[in-house]
Amino acid sequence: MSLLLQTTVLLMMEWFQLRPQSTAALAEFTLCLVISLYLLSIRDKTKDGFLITGMFILHTLYNAVSFFRNSAFDTPAYEPIVWVHSVILIILALYHLLFCYSYRQNPYPREMRAVLLVSAVVLFIGLSFHRVGFPWTFPVQFVIAVWIVTVFVRKAIWSIRIRQKAGAAAKPALPVTRESVLQEFIEPISRDTKAYRVFALWCLLLVATWLNANLGVFQIIPVWWEQLHHAFYLVLLTWIVINYMSYAQETTTFLAKLVGLFMCLTLVLLGMLSFLLYGVDNQVGVSEDKKNALRILAYLIPLSTFIIVLVFPAFFKSNLLRPLSYVLRGVQRVNAGELRVEVPVEVHDEIGALAQQFNHMTASLRRYAEQMESLVAKRTEELERKSYELEQQKAQLQHTLDNLKATQAQLVQSEKMASLGELTAGIAHEIQNPLNFVNNFTELSSELVEELRHEIKQKDSAGNDSGTEAILSDLEQNLSKIYQHGQRADAIVKGMLQHSRKSSGHKEPTDINALADEYLRLAYHGLRAKDKNFNTNLVTDFDKEVGLVEVVPQELGRVLLNLYNNAFYAVQQQKEHKKEEEYKPQVAVSTRRLEDVVEIRVRDNGPGIPKTAVSRIFQPFFTTKPTGQGTGLGLSLSHDIVTKGHGGKLTFSTAEGQYTEFIIQVPVVNVNETVLVTT
Repeated sequence: MSLLLQTTVLLMMEWFQLRPQSTAALAEFTLCLVISLYLLSIRDKTKDGFLITGMFILHTLYNAVSFFRNSAFDTPAYEPIVWVHSVILIILALYHLLFCYSYRQNPYPREMRAVLLVSAVVLFIGLSFHRVGFPWTFPVQFVIAVWIVTVFVRKAIWSIRIRQKAGAAAKPALPVTRESVLQEFIEPISRDTKAYRVFALWCLLLVATWLNANLGVFQIIPVWWEQLHHAFYLVLLTWIVINYMSYAQETTTFLAKLVGLFMCLTLVLLGMLSFLLYGVDNQVGVSEDKKNALRILAYLIPLSTFIIVLVFPAFFKSNLLRPLSYVLRGVQRVNAGELRVEVPVEVHDEIGALAQQFNHMTASLRRYAEQMESLVAKRTEELERKSYELEQQKAQLQHTLDNLKATQAQLVQSEKMASLGELTAGIAHEIQNPLNFVNNFTELSSELVEELRHEIKQKDSAGNDSGTEAILSDLEQNLSKIYQHGQRADAIVKGMLQHSRKSSGHKEPTDINALADEYLRLAYHGLRAKDKNFNTNLVTDFDKEVGLVEVVPQELGRVLLNLYNNAFYAVQQQKEHKKEEEYKPQVAVSTRRLEDVVEIRVRDNGPGIPKTAVSRIFQPFFTTKPTGQGTGLGLSLSHDIVTKGHGGKLTFSTAEGQYTEFIIQVPVVNVNETVLVTT
């Protein structure tokens, strides 16, 4: 049994001969195997991660077959291995096409399917003409490599246009032009564009590799094309790993990049060392020394890889990454708010300089924090002081406001008392007439009583009573007049008492026409009581449809009294400035029932309101009268009574030198006899 096993191994090993090409292929196989194992160990891979992992697994299989193909040269096993090698190359070419279209984003899905189908057909047609020494699939591989370059370039331009169009939508002043696209392709901004561009450059090396292979296998260039081919291929494997790890969406480690780069460089040197020592020797088997040397190189490749993968991470961690970890932990502590951090400086290189700069930065931050704390303390003290000052100012302002409110209340009371005085003067004038009648008719009645006594005596002597009847008739008329004017005086007194009372704010049905007329007469006679020479033409136009409206009569009466007094004052001032025969003073009062309001208009033909005072006419304490003749509260209070107390409007129109007309509009609540009807 053991003899059979030994014979089988010897028969299998009869074709196996180490050549420089074999050691290069072994280095390529080892590199791809280690990278594949690392990629498989990455968790939560993205689509691109699976794509690159599949690519390196295929490259690992390809290099394993390539190792045996180069070792079986000029033996019966060589031809079948070449065919397997060619099929794997076809699969790799199709996978490269799939990778270039699918990497990150795929803007050309239909084109990808068509190109894959056409490439597969052409490659397998080329394989049908394939024979050892003349691989007709190689030219197709070269064309595919060129096409892959164009795809990556087009995808880079596509990503640039997408980004610039989004920017142009936000800022229309930045149009997308060919020059801007070319400029960004040279100096890419987005991560996708950078990735597409570096893979396009990687594919240019792939094109050079296939161009060199085609020129070599078809014997256009000398035999040294094989050394160049393996050198290109080893650099390709190293470059694609660097590209992927630089732009990978998965989380990678700096240690893996560092160890991987060192391993790639080591395997490239070991793979090319046999060519540097022995060149391309297809008859290496005749020299035992060369065979032993290649065997040692073959042992060194996996051994050095093993040492790098297992030993170098610990070496790098302790000598290179440990100082970096100190800085990283320091940054994390500073980010957490701890500024009293200082990392040890163990080496005097760039990493040591970085640690020193970090310590300088934390020291600066501490000084800045202390300065800020001092500034904050000073600012807090200053704010507290200003807050105290503001409180003091607030107290002073509150005291001033209270004084102003008290003064305002006094002025309001003064205005009310002034209005009451004017009203009282008018009432006194009005009540004087019925009192005169009462006095006169009382005297007449007394005389008639004397005459009646005299007539009675004459009747007793003469027996005639006609004079007695006449005297009694006159006496009856006198008593009637006395009663009538007594009722008039009583009504005036009651009205005066009602006006002098504080208003309760209770609305009651009120005859607007009567209210307007009554206060017009009171205001007029009140002014005449103070100035006997004052006279003006009173014009009234009362709409009978106004009827009874729910208002506060005392409040609305104050408004009317104020407007009447202002109108009388205006025509009196105008009369003093014009000749008597040229100017006829007139105050007109009218009422109208509109759709949902009752309107009262008070118009005078006085001097009007100056333009400078129009905007301030309803402001408290503003008056156009000379000092001492007005408080400036009349129109302000009137405006509040109409707008706030009755929900109405108080407006005016004026023309300097011609007229002023105030318009009161009160919402209608009609009262017909005893029934309230809200419109």
